[in-house]
Amino acid sequence: KALDGCDHETAYSYLCAALSLLPKDHWENHYDLSLRLGFLIASAANSTCHYDKAIIILRKIIEKARCLDDQLPSYILLSQTLHAQGKLNDVYDTCSAILTELGESIPVTYTLSESSEMLEETLKMYEEVGDKWLKGEKTVDKTLQTTLQFYNVIVLASYFCKSYSMVAYFTCKAMQLSLQRGLCDHTPLALIQFTTVLNKDENAMLCYRIAKDAMSLRERFDVAAQIPELYFNFYGRIAWR
Repeated sequence: KALDGCDHETAYSYLCAALSLLPKDHWENHYDLSLRLGFLIASAANSTCHYDKAIIILRKIIEKARCLDDQLPSYILLSQTLHAQGKLNDVYDTCSAILTELGESIPVTYTLSESSEMLEETLKMYEEVGDKWLKGEKTVDKTLQTTLQFYNVIVLASYFCKSYSMVAYFTCKAMQLSLQRGLCDHTPLALIQFTTVLNKDENAMLCYRIAKDAMSLRERFDVAAQIPELYFNFYGRIAWR
């Protein structure tokens, strides 16, 4: 109830009290409860800017989790918490490692000519799928949703700690994945992030159209957590041009 009411301080204290009542072997004998309770505590700690506490809990969850699928939510929240602390290289390394685990290729370097070719290739794919793709049903591909979420995070970190070419690579990869495998909750942000590397004077109208497509998906998908970045990029970088 405290979490639903955004009273994260109260929620944090109640959840910690609940955790203290579990037996010492709770990870072995109450695994699902430990996983859920630990993540809720970390989320509440993160929301109240207790970042160090959140990181300790998240690392414990990652250590105790029995499979990658159970670790993924904690890795996402860990990367977001590290970003809030300004530890952008750590964010990049975390996301890069998990994307590799998910079967994605992360180049050590990427040149401007390679990024230009990839941008053209992605634009061509976007033009070919047209409105049919944009009006398609939401995919049930959970791997796609998770992968796009990590790409969304690594793009933001890369703006500050990597080259433009690497940012372009990640935005194109996210865009291509969604074009190939379908729409999901993280597609709107992937579209918006793509326009930020494409946004030059000669592409202004095209960027606006793609960004409008992204914003049109708000009503169909759960994008509540993405609203600040969606609005910042659309109104701050695209719509005013």
